[in-house]
Amino acid sequence: MPGFVLSAAAVVTCSHGGQVKVMPAQTRALASGTPILTLADQLTVAGCPVTTGPPCSLVKWASVSGRVTASGQPVLLQPVPPAGPVPGGGTVVGSPPPVPLVAAVQLRVVAT
Repeated sequence: MPGFVLSAAAVVTCSHGGQVKVMPAQTRALASGTPILTLADQLTVAGCPVTTGPPCSLVKWASVSGRVTASGQPVLLQPVPPAGPVPGGGTVVGSPPPVPLVAAVQLRVVAT
């Protein structure tokens, strides 16, 4: 399924409002001037305000390209066209609901 390639400039949160941060593993392949995210990247959640249960800590992205790689790793995809915060293509480790929300992605590079 085609989707927008996620870059380090993507705005992603946990469902409670914690910000997803990433330190890109590769910096050579860019989309809209920022590094493309790959399966090798670790997406961590900072500032999850949940108080009833464990705070969100990681995002495990499941939507990846079967054809496009960066530095030998499949690139991460956002399969839903962005129109406000929409569910992301992964799972959040922490308190339910385990859905990351994507508020902004680059709109130039699409992959399958």
